[in-house]
Amino acid sequence: MKPIEDGFLVPPGHPGAGEVTPSRFVMLPVPGVEHSPQFFRYSAALQGDPRTSELFVLIATPGGDPSAASRALPHLERAFPSATVALLLDARTGWARARVSALKDGGRKELAAGCVAAVLAGASWDESDPILVELDEAHFAVSLVHHVDLWDAVIDTYPIDAAPP
Repeated sequence: MKPIEDGFLVPPGHPGAGEVTPSRFVMLPVPGVEHSPQFFRYSAALQGDPRTSELFVLIATPGGDPSAASRALPHLERAFPSATVALLLDARTGWARARVSALKDGGRKELAAGCVAAVLAGASWDESDPILVELDEAHFAVSLVHHVDLWDAVIDTYPIDAAPP
């Protein structure tokens, strides 16, 4: 999984729309977005598959305005129709719960789980191994290794009774 950019979704007329802040956050203009939820954007592929997928992780965790990301989701999906979007709903050390947009192929669910784990590892400094990701009805254990500009992940499923309370 290769990070492309991260920042905030903003309406097209928002001051700074289309710019990069001094902190290197991208102010990504998306028509229809009313508020500014944080996003992380990745390019990812399954091992041995030459096709890459574009994935977004939208932050809807407590501490911000969780509903802003939910309201932005359909607008982001229209603006980037080939991308998969994961909505990060809850997270703590070693665990995350997310919802994923409609998938066009089965392999993207694993990629989405890997990207959610990469957000926890990279943005939250979560060094857990593995990071457990509940993605809709599926449960994944994601072990990450960071290289200079990308994350390698081993992604396995785990039974629901092994999930944290």
